[in-house]
Amino acid sequence: MIERTPNDHAGGIVLNNFLYRNATIAGDAAIGVFDSPNTQVLHNTILVSGTYPSPIEYRFADTAGVLIANNLLDGAIVARDGARATVAGNVVTASAALFVNASAGDLHLKPGASIAIDRASVTAGCPTDWDGEARPQGAAADVGADEYRAGLPPSAPQRLRIVR
Repeated sequence: MIERTPNDHAGGIVLNNFLYRNATIAGDAAIGVFDSPNTQVLHNTILVSGTYPSPIEYRFADTAGVLIANNLLDGAIVARDGARATVAGNVVTASAALFVNASAGDLHLKPGASIAIDRASVTAGCPTDWDGEARPQGAAADVGADEYRAGLPPSAPQRLRIVR
């Protein structure tokens, strides 16, 4: 029997990330909350392009009190090995067509991304988006890392993460 040490981490937050994986690259879950109680996964945009069925996974019995909310992704959110979480406001049917230039890692929302725009409530601890702009910009917050601004191009990104 493998003896596990107490939690890998506790009380962290994973928010406002753009994560893209090209369909030709094999991979695992993009975000894994493993043995990490009281962790939050908020407003991330993830396209794994069919390379793995569950872009977000949470795992192990000590993973409890977790909040996974308002993420925009192209696959399921999966609990494993007794993990417990509140999962709310996520959209799991994203496609590259929703974004400015997904293959280049630009996951800013296009104007027609109606499955994400104005579809979320503002979550405590996540008042701004990937660009540092206030959330919400419209009638409600947007699902995912980008807060769409009608008629305006996105601000210059503060950081760019491309996972291929």
